[in-house]
Amino acid sequence: MPKVLVTNNSELLRHLTTPLFRRLALEVFAVSSGDEAQAAFERERPGLAILDAELAGVSGYDMTRRIKTAAPETRVVLVLGKRLTPDQMRRVADCGCDEVLIAPMTADELYDVVAIQLGMPRRGAERYRIEIAVGDRPIDATLTNLSVDGARLVVREAVAEHAALALTIVPDGGTAITIHGRAIWVQPRDGRTVVGVAFDDLDDNGRQLLARLTQWEIVDDTARTRVVLKGDFTEATRFDELLPAMLGRVDFDLAQVTYMNSLGVRAWCEFLRSAPIQGYEFHACSIPFVLQASMVEDVLGRGTVTSFFAPYHCAACDHQEDRLLQSAAVLASSLEPPTFTCPKCNGELTFDDLPERYFAFLQHDS
Repeated sequence: MPKVLVTNNSELLRHLTTPLFRRLALEVFAVSSGDEAQAAFERERPGLAILDAELAGVSGYDMTRRIKTAAPETRVVLVLGKRLTPDQMRRVADCGCDEVLIAPMTADELYDVVAIQLGMPRRGAERYRIEIAVGDRPIDATLTNLSVDGARLVVREAVAEHAALALTIVPDGGTAITIHGRAIWVQPRDGRTVVGVAFDDLDDNGRQLLARLTQWEIVDDTARTRVVLKGDFTEATRFDELLPAMLGRVDFDLAQVTYMNSLGVRAWCEFLRSAPIQGYEFHACSIPFVLQASMVEDVLGRGTVTSFFAPYHCAACDHQEDRLLQSAAVLASSLEPPTFTCPKCNGELTFDDLPERYFAFLQHDS
């Protein structure tokens, strides 16, 4: 059971007691001051601490520095208000926190940050395994691409063109389904075979499962309609099936969007223009989505970006990772990206792009 140290912030505690968080089975320890936070940390050694930056007594900044010195593996999220000052942003960079969360926040926004920091699946990031067979014989193969139209496999043996294959998809906690297809092309490579598989006629259950795993999923247990988008946006991507669900206010989760070409961008922009949405926000935008949004204003339509991923790099050990940033924090710092502590060597983890280019979407958005 993950342990979470949290300051006695009424908004945080209200969110953490909702059914949404209860399913994570967190063990929450609430404290009212820096001294209490220090004692609770030493006693419980939590995996995550969510601290008000302006904590009474020992500040959240100083407490973060103490935690990171004593236990670098503990993740620390600092909570700040929307009216950030340059001095606060400097203190954020100096203290070594792993994330900044801007208050007020929704339960969904807090859930995203907690799940990412604890290494837990976010909603809509459904896990599944694939079992592959040629005819009735299981084979040792790696799935490298999956869509509603077919799959790409790397097989550790020879496979004949036109061979019949079966892919059994086993979602975590779900019912397995087997999809049949044929090898429409094979390419021997380094003792293995790369295989392109076209699926035979899919029934509705198979198509719906593949769409949920590879294209989009509508999450029902949130305050507003939440649409999790996945995979590649290309000339083959169609958003028409989403239109009936686009009612009221919508949150788009874009963390799993992996690629967008020009035709995919056009299809997405047309979807936003035609969807009867009252209002919408973008959460956890992936790097491919951000790059397109910074070049093409219509990618955001009338929406607002609340959080997004950004590339970071440590020059000392060459570690690279993507960090989730809050738009309000970056805007408050006049588009100056925050720095973090490298989780590998405790060096400085710095933004790995040109701020004026990467953050252009924030200026479109504001």
